[in-house]
Amino acid sequence: MKSWTTWTATCFILCSIGFMPLHTSAVDSVEGTSLTQAQVKATNTAAPPAPELTSKSSSFVTTISNWQAALAKEKGFEDWQHAAWKSYPLGPGTHGWVIILTNQEQEVGYMIVNATDAGGYRLTEYGTGTSPLFSLATLYRSLVQQELIPSSTAYTDFVQNETIVKDRLYMDSLTSVWKIKLEDATYYLDAKSGEVLPLKEDPAPRLKDELVSASDLSQGAQTFLRPAFDPYERLPWIEGTPLPVTSLPELEVALQQQGTLTYVTELYDEQVTMPLAVLGYQQWVHGDTYLALDHEGPRYVLLDTSLGLGKLYP
Repeated sequence: MKSWTTWTATCFILCSIGFMPLHTSAVDSVEGTSLTQAQVKATNTAAPPAPELTSKSSSFVTTISNWQAALAKEKGFEDWQHAAWKSYPLGPGTHGWVIILTNQEQEVGYMIVNATDAGGYRLTEYGTGTSPLFSLATLYRSLVQQELIPSSTAYTDFVQNETIVKDRLYMDSLTSVWKIKLEDATYYLDAKSGEVLPLKEDPAPRLKDELVSASDLSQGAQTFLRPAFDPYERLPWIEGTPLPVTSLPELEVALQQQGTLTYVTELYDEQVTMPLAVLGYQQWVHGDTYLALDHEGPRYVLLDTSLGLGKLYP
């Protein structure tokens, strides 16, 4: 197995379940009718068109606020209760957004949201910590450290500089990169750690997710978590045999029987091997189950998808 050392507007005031998070949204990359236009009265012979799903629609704002409230009740998400959030489009053609949450001007987490085929929203991934996925602060620090931008460049100037093209690419679970265009050069950086990646073109999705059902976090979650560890302290994932884990029951058994579990996935046509410590899982009563991984902070990725894209080692 190849291994590669990995990486390190208008403001709406919302009141939801006892807190008042603020949010703004960046310009959507999805073009289409507005919510009002989509609700134009249909003819007697045709069904009314579904409303366009954008980050400015009321359904989007309500959904994100409800998810934030639900997650804020879970252990480890306490900083989300009074957090503000801002959405940024993912693209191109993904009909998705990253939500960055901040509390007292500090980033505290993120959500990856996709529009479903049925007209709702799906929570594809989420996480906590001060280094969220697609953090502009992390990207800025990395570009300065790599001497790709001058250290004299202020952070606010970097964020507002439209000559530096900053595209967010989320292809599938753990295939998430920044595509940065600086003058005549293009660079790809890991969206979590900010590490420069050995890519020459946009990565392709490894699996096509069928986004049919919307996510439901309304009834709480059952969570199992254990402490993080360094997967490089022990290396059975290099030449060892993976465990036959393909479902939640099998994962539960493995977590009970093994001291530690390491999740390993091959990225970018096997140019990068990513080993991550397994923290556990979070199973929503009327929703999906997420595998909890440690990658510059906790990342919760859809269990079924992640098991299809990687392997677990004891």
